[in-house]
Amino acid sequence: MTSMSNQIFNIQLKNNKRNFECSENDSVLEGGLRYGLAMRYECSNGTCGACVAKLIDGDIKQIKHHDFSLSDEQKNQGEFLMCCNAPASDLNLKIDLIGDVKSIPIQNIETKVKKVSFVNDDLAIITLRTPRSKTLQFMAGQDVELSFKGKTSRYPLASCPCHGMELEFHIRNMPEDAFATSLFTKKIKSKSVIDLEGPKGIFVLKETSKRPMTFIAWDSGFAPIRSLVEHAFSLEMPNPVNFYWAYPADEQVPYLDNHAKSWQAIMDNYTYIPIACEFDRSSKNDCHKVAKQIFDALDLNIINQSDLYLCAPAEVLIYLGELLLENGLNEARLIASPI
Repeated sequence: MTSMSNQIFNIQLKNNKRNFECSENDSVLEGGLRYGLAMRYECSNGTCGACVAKLIDGDIKQIKHHDFSLSDEQKNQGEFLMCCNAPASDLNLKIDLIGDVKSIPIQNIETKVKKVSFVNDDLAIITLRTPRSKTLQFMAGQDVELSFKGKTSRYPLASCPCHGMELEFHIRNMPEDAFATSLFTKKIKSKSVIDLEGPKGIFVLKETSKRPMTFIAWDSGFAPIRSLVEHAFSLEMPNPVNFYWAYPADEQVPYLDNHAKSWQAIMDNYTYIPIACEFDRSSKNDCHKVAKQIFDALDLNIINQSDLYLCAPAEVLIYLGELLLENGLNEARLIASPI
């Protein structure tokens, strides 16, 4: 434990065989989300009642007012709102965690643009903020649909689920993408209202696997890979992590190269290898050639021992997947998502 002014308590989840640490100054919900647990919640401010947990053993203290009223029966059974209570001792709780993507409902949320950063003329990073009363529940690696004045496109989340109120997306300036066109013509700006529907997709971590994790991203396929890697870190997964990031050679380095490098400071067994590929965004490319360039840069000894997460354009993904399977990768360990 730390000093008496900020004690750290251990929280054991009886029905899930998981545990995490939580400060007496943080809500149980904050502690669990920071650890990477897929907890059920919506508002995080005591309004909705979705984050109910059952106290089996230990003491809690209320740190926030809540408008949601628990019934007398719920209170007698030890139920409480995780978002409004902090641990006052070590705890043993019963919590209903999200088990898989099928158990997460499709949500419709009116968000507002918090920030737009233009990395260059072809790439923007946009951050959306949800209302406090309606945060997005999702699993790392999933997608959502974003709509602005009738223009809708689907994008992967670049955020970790522990930050459900602030959602990041990496968007390329593609002529056929009407939402992106609105963004790059500055029609979408700070405080613009963006309708969100999701989450969707099954590009998620195998959280119980003990195998090494290898991630391969093509260009902005980094967005869902980032979500997965940072979620793995929040879960304190001990698996070795290898990350290959393919990008057009004329851009010198991938667009968030320093961010990918920074993971070396927080993960003990992490390897990052950027792969420069001959690729021109303005013309039709030889996807066979790009796939082969990526394949030739891989360490197959590592690949064939790993759970492999691959995010690339559909044609590159197909050709690269075929090369990997022909050279020893177990198909059950290939988790792929097209961009």
